[in-house]
Amino acid sequence: MISLEPTSRDDPEVLRMYADFIREADDPLEVEVDVEAEIAAGPPADLAPPNGVLFLVRVDGEPAGLGGVRHLDTEIAEVKSMYVAPGHRDGGLGGRVLAELEGVARERGCRATRLDTSRYLTPAVALYRSSGYLEVDDYNGNPKADLWFERALRSP
Repeated sequence: MISLEPTSRDDPEVLRMYADFIREADDPLEVEVDVEAEIAAGPPADLAPPNGVLFLVRVDGEPAGLGGVRHLDTEIAEVKSMYVAPGHRDGGLGGRVLAELEGVARERGCRATRLDTSRYLTPAVALYRSSGYLEVDDYNGNPKADLWFERALRSP
């Protein structure tokens, strides 16, 4: 059974999952990143109400991933800290998490979602492209990213 539970950014299971996410995402970067400081800071603070939400993804009760969405402005939301643990990547879980995050953005009246990533995260890039995300110009200046995507949201 798969569940996405809204959670706080300081939940111990979230922090463990976030540490795994940061280590995997930052490891091959060619920019100077203090990985341990980023882990200690935890997920972005704006992935909390009223302008954001962070989900802990569970499979059969066990933590299997994370995903957050926050508002950039009144019409665009940003997907952040999306991560699926390696043991859960072959069953379409990433697509389900992404769809849930888009649903939150849609419910809040957003017309589009954006996200940033790095091209070496090839499974993530493939997921975004297959989900209808199109490359856009750098919208946030994130030095850890080298790809930026946007997808228009349709009404359900």
